[in-house]
Amino acid sequence: MPEGRGRQRAVRGSRPRRRLPRDPRAAARVRARRRMMYRRRRTVLATVLILLTALGATTYQRINRSSTEMLGIEAGAGLPSPGPVNEGDDQRPDFEIPIKHIVFIIKENRTFDNYFARYPGADGATHGETSTGERVKLAPATDVLEPDLGHLFLDAVKAINGGRMNGFDLVTSGETLNGYTSFKREGIPNYWAYADNFVLGDRMFSSMYGPTFPEHLYTVAAQAGRVVGNKDQTNIEGGYCDDPGETVFRYMRMNKQEREEVLRAVRNVDLDGIVKYWEHVRACFDIPVIMDQLNQKNISWHYYADNGSWMNALLAIKHMRFSKHWGRDITPEEQFIDDIENENLDRATWVVPGPGVNEHPGGPSVCVGENWTVDVVNRLMRSKYWKSTAIFLTWDDFGGFYDHVPPPQYDIMGLGPRAPFLIISPWAKEGYIDSTEYEFSSVLKFIETVYDLEPMTARDARASNMLNAFDFEQDTKPRDRKLFLEPRDCTGLPAHIEEAYRQKGENAFRALGD
Repeated sequence: MPEGRGRQRAVRGSRPRRRLPRDPRAAARVRARRRMMYRRRRTVLATVLILLTALGATTYQRINRSSTEMLGIEAGAGLPSPGPVNEGDDQRPDFEIPIKHIVFIIKENRTFDNYFARYPGADGATHGETSTGERVKLAPATDVLEPDLGHLFLDAVKAINGGRMNGFDLVTSGETLNGYTSFKREGIPNYWAYADNFVLGDRMFSSMYGPTFPEHLYTVAAQAGRVVGNKDQTNIEGGYCDDPGETVFRYMRMNKQEREEVLRAVRNVDLDGIVKYWEHVRACFDIPVIMDQLNQKNISWHYYADNGSWMNALLAIKHMRFSKHWGRDITPEEQFIDDIENENLDRATWVVPGPGVNEHPGGPSVCVGENWTVDVVNRLMRSKYWKSTAIFLTWDDFGGFYDHVPPPQYDIMGLGPRAPFLIISPWAKEGYIDSTEYEFSSVLKFIETVYDLEPMTARDARASNMLNAFDFEQDTKPRDRKLFLEPRDCTGLPAHIEEAYRQKGENAFRALGD
């Protein structure tokens, strides 16, 4: 699609049409209506939950009390408040959702504006503002960016600056203004091609201010256990529950008044007022994860992430690390391609790409990372699974890059700046820009909707279920919604980057764990 071609655009809060399917069987209709009524009742309960947490009351007993308390739910003024709960969001259409395989791919450290600010029809930008009030034109992004930019929790607080979005030059190495950049189509042509043909979300916010480790916890738990940083022991590879000496910072347990104080401190960029509520703890936790419910319902799942990787969230979940699932359902990411080819794809899948292909600033090539994505998507499209697959592709935190849209303030953890977001599926709307407000918990909400699971925290309870991005009544057959793309020629990289890839391949740049 040429850059000027018109696009569909979502109306925020809109829902897909729900017409009855042609010639439905009576029994199937009865079952579907029963499910719908059940979900309506759950919606009422979820709405009550949000109202109660807003008042600082005890969370509804079906939501794990300890995990919800960790969030610090009260929203504050000064930043955009979270949008209203969509009361119809828990409802399924009156027919079976044809999605049977869900693939959630989480890459590293980019904002929406860094990848799609120039995409026609999306909510992008051409300029940004610095802390001095200077208006800066977003420069063309480079394939390799060195050095890495600051993207820790407090970096994001400074960058957002109470919703002014003008502090990105204050993050570590931000004075270079390398964060004020955005790609054009020729820089990431295949990602833009996916946007042309499937769904591009321009309101996917990172779940918290950052960085990597706690963001990845949100992708499996709809919370981070109050964790606000990566492990402190940066000179060794991730060990988490395997290493009793590894520690992280997290928020202490706080009462309502203290949480409100933190919310004000975030809006006022009072860093001392934030960190005074942090404590050091061991980097091993036992919070509920969505895999627990998948196990209870005998729904197969797989989590692909390198052993010892900083991004391996389940390495920090005690009841997962020391369970029968380790080494069977939790394996290195290289096995993902083998499982596609050997027709062993599970019903719910998380993929955390290796360090050489995750597009993390500071060394890895975006071209090489995009080629990895194209290879994986091509294989899924060629497989027997394509007709029932939905691929969700996002990046885990803002990476120090500029984004112009102020994130809503849900609680003491975030939200953080927008992340790029693509939905690739034969059932995804074609050429559609989805402006529904999402965060990483929204993907969990989609999984819960498809597989009839319960919400784990207030985050996934209130999240959109993403059905707005799909058209399950389209006339086009799934086999006609395939888009096979060619990998790009990534030659011409800086010599030391080429050498790193030559020596270690996808495991190059393993030290870039945050």
